Amino acid sequence: MRALTLTALSLAGLPLLSACAAETVVTDGNGRISAMLSGGESLAVETNLRLPLQGWGRLPGLTDARDVKRTREAGRTTWTGRIELEPGRSYRYEETLTETTDGARLDIRVTADAEVQIEGVFLWIDVPVAVFAGGACDLGGAVTALPVDRPAARHFARAQTNAIRLTDSAARTRLSIALDRALPVVVQDNREWDNPTYSAFCQLAPSLKAGESTALAATFALATQPDTSPARLTLDAGKVRYRLHGFGGNYCFGIESPITQYTLANLQQAWARTEMTPYEWEPENDNDDPASTNWDYLKAQDQPNSNLRREFELAKQIQDLGLPYVISIWGMPKWIYDPPATEVRGGRRKIAADQWDEACECLGSYLVYARDQYGVEPDLFCFNEANIGVDVWLTPEEHRDAIKLLGAHCAKLGLKTKMLLADATGPRGTHTYAEAAAADPEAMQYVTAVAFHSWGGASPQEYAAWGDLAERLKLPLLVTELGVDAGAWRSAAYDSFHYALREVQMYQELLLHARPQGTMQWEFTNDYAICKLQRDAAGNETVVPTVRYQFVRHFCNLTPLDADALTTASDRDKVLFTAFAGDRDGKRVHTLHLANLGAERPVTLEGLPSEVRQLRAVLTDETRSFEERQPVTPSAGTLELTLPALSLTTLTTLP
Repeated sequence: MRALTLTALSLAGLPLLSACAAETVVTDGNGRISAMLSGGESLAVETNLRLPLQGWGRLPGLTDARDVKRTREAGRTTWTGRIELEPGRSYRYEETLTETTDGARLDIRVTADAEVQIEGVFLWIDVPVAVFAGGACDLGGAVTALPVDRPAARHFARAQTNAIRLTDSAARTRLSIALDRALPVVVQDNREWDNPTYSAFCQLAPSLKAGESTALAATFALATQPDTSPARLTLDAGKVRYRLHGFGGNYCFGIESPITQYTLANLQQAWARTEMTPYEWEPENDNDDPASTNWDYLKAQDQPNSNLRREFELAKQIQDLGLPYVISIWGMPKWIYDPPATEVRGGRRKIAADQWDEACECLGSYLVYARDQYGVEPDLFCFNEANIGVDVWLTPEEHRDAIKLLGAHCAKLGLKTKMLLADATGPRGTHTYAEAAAADPEAMQYVTAVAFHSWGGASPQEYAAWGDLAERLKLPLLVTELGVDAGAWRSAAYDSFHYALREVQMYQELLLHARPQGTMQWEFTNDYAICKLQRDAAGNETVVPTVRYQFVRHFCNLTPLDADALTTASDRDKVLFTAFAGDRDGKRVHTLHLANLGAERPVTLEGLPSEVRQLRAVLTDETRSFEERQPVTPSAGTLELTLPALSLTTLTTLP
């Protein structure tokens, strides 16, 4: 732990920063701040109210809140709810966020309905290492360097204070938190858990007895000097990096929603993913003989207006559109697990060792029925996120053996469906899950693609490990769940412009580093919906696209299918540049996606092919959705243009 000298970094005056306060505070549905915006710059400041159980084994918090109600009036938003610490034992909370002239004020009150052994009541604040590494942490005058590398001790600063100030190494960004009283504050590096953040946690109270309350007022202010320096982008149109089939989406949960049909009709897609529900197909074992199928029992489950019927019909619709698709399993029949389950859904379940033949019969009969009755055959099959057990849990070796067993069974039945390798959740280091199967020639004869889910994001190197694996195996790489925050469903945190921009960043980073052949966003239904439903006075529903839909539309509808991914470069971290070329109607078309994740800035783009004489320009930002701009004309292969703050601009020769 190294103390910074004040001569190295002036903390008091911080003269380089603009005087403007945070323009926007982004919150989720439970009351957590998720980002602050200032001067066209976005900072991922995340707050939480946490109540760690004694021993720190579990840290219940706002992400687990229940019965949440939100009210808003005159610049104030209030959330009330409860956090269950143990079954039947909860703490209630009330949180009010008030917009101020220099940021936002958060008023928190926590009341114990029951006495539970906890480590304390904490306000938790997370900030990204990528922004603040090498900067300064000032706890009421006690200044400590924010470690560039993961420190030997995770807790690198602590004090009793009413003020927290975090400054980046270039003195361009400063986050200040003022507390209404001095509290014990600890600052922690989270990288030992593969979480690239620093946390400051402030203890409001060490414990609460039943009926007791604690409260805190915390004022947040973000000051920035926006980086408006020009960006230089280069395109090497003659150097192809990989082939991109195109983009698509998941159609797994909430498929009955009108949003499902809207996205199928309005987004150009190259891949899709659906759910297989064997627990609906064979809720009870058809008989005790896996070699003899009771077709009358199984067919009886396919009833009009049932989810199973909708599942089959949607698969047919997707196949009739010419889309290759993946079918994935979350829950198996309850009777097939060891021990047998009492609920349909549950984590880290094991298929009983003596039930794998029954599992083959169940899954094989489903696929045969889908083919014979509805004329559909999925291209690929997998268990969803089996590396962590959502719901079926398989070790790498069990994953290998399941591929061999199910692959051989599908082949025996004459099905075209092949096996999908991995389908692992989270991109960080999970590519190793595929290695046991990848090393087995018997398993690999049934595998025709490899896949992962992008939840939480990854470093360029971690994304590249997946692309390298797929290239080594000479298989297409699919991102079968493209998503930012796997827990956002709890509070509809995905329903914001900031979340939408994070998705844009993820699309670009995946294309730049992972090199997938196809992606499937989670989801194109009313789950993590990219559209809203509005009901008129007569009760009729209308689908209304959100800004997330418009960003997705850039990638789906403005990128040619089966395109070459071209080599690009950007000299600014906050400007992400990807480019594609493909054929449409006998003509070569080019599409360039320019994501500006910071303030407005001028851009010079070099290296456009001579045949590109004019480019259509489409823009989406917080106030403009898929807006057609004036076409741009290159001069000697070079373009000069300005990218608006926090925006996606697509330049394309597509009509």
